[in-house]
Amino acid sequence: MKKERLNKNFLDEFENYAFSIIKENNIFLVGSSRFKDYFLKVESILQIIYKKQVYICSVDGLFNKECFSKEEWEKLQTIALQKLHNHDAILIIDVDNYIGDHSQEEIEYFKNVIKKPIYYLSQLKP
Repeated sequence: MKKERLNKNFLDEFENYAFSIIKENNIFLVGSSRFKDYFLKVESILQIIYKKQVYICSVDGLFNKECFSKEEWEKLQTIALQKLHNHDAILIIDVDNYIGDHSQEEIEYFKNVIKKPIYYLSQLKP
């Protein structure tokens, strides 16, 4: 049997999302670590189907947020804000319209300082 990550079952969940409206090439994903499954799936779809370069702040932070001290997490947040400068756009993983405080800080920084396009996953779905 042929293996394929982006098989029908994988893609069915995202069939109504209009990822094609994202024209920029370097995309930074922003959102809560509670949606790590969405990060993984959206990253694969954007990279494999749409040939985008997709980044997140910290893989370890995404999967193990509860293991970090407050000080360590704040350092990761500072790094996330620095990394935003290297990207053409951000895509907010706002499942059920949830945006956490750190994500909101990244969005405001990107909007007010970097001034490049911001996309919301919830707005890509009709």
